Amino acid sequence: MKAQARASRRGFLSLAGVGFTAIALGVATTPMACFPPLPAQKPDPCNVQVVTLQMYADELINPNEQEQPRPVAIRLYQLTQDTKLLNARYDDLLLKDKETLGDQLLKVDEFEIFPNDLFEVKFERIPEATILAGVAFFHTPVGQAYKTFYEFPPMPNAPEACAGPGEGGKADDKAPQAFPETAFFVRGRKLDNGSEFEPSMFPNATKFHRLNLPKASAERASQQKFSVPSATK
Repeated sequence: MKAQARASRRGFLSLAGVGFTAIALGVATTPMACFPPLPAQKPDPCNVQVVTLQMYADELINPNEQEQPRPVAIRLYQLTQDTKLLNARYDDLLLKDKETLGDQLLKVDEFEIFPNDLFEVKFERIPEATILAGVAFFHTPVGQAYKTFYEFPPMPNAPEACAGPGEGGKADDKAPQAFPETAFFVRGRKLDNGSEFEPSMFPNATKFHRLNLPKASAERASQQKFSVPSATK
């Protein structure tokens, strides 16, 4: 009888231990069901500025000695300031632009434009950049006419600045914008930002290409290698 009593007590304590363990596990796991994973945070569209650049090429660009047109390489620079590029020499930009522009350079992209080309170039502005500079590497450049500049409008910081491109009429260049637009023009041996040219002066620029430039951070700019992005007609 005593042996049976001891066995009964042992069985009771074993069951009790299982019960206490289950209760403990229940207490430990129940709060997990009360706190579901936080949803992924979407980026604020007002912190992004997507620029559209229209590039128009005349039928006579980069002419040779016989006044025959040739394609020309274009580089687009996102800069913190324009002072170093303004003072840079043609050969320095052609052969060692990263060393020449130094810490003012945030990003550079390169592509080739042909006579009568029309490019629509889209890219995301690096927030620290204040200037978009264009450089056309003509075979025989004239003065400083191979350079042009565009000052970025302020980054969007209000919901009304996040309207889609073309909405609400022409935007104020000094107001924050999410989708600013500008244009560069190539004619002869000159690259211009529209101070002398306008689209109606390039009626034959009809070979339309869309070009989306890759994103790159300021940290990657010093290691970036030139490549010609593929354009789609």
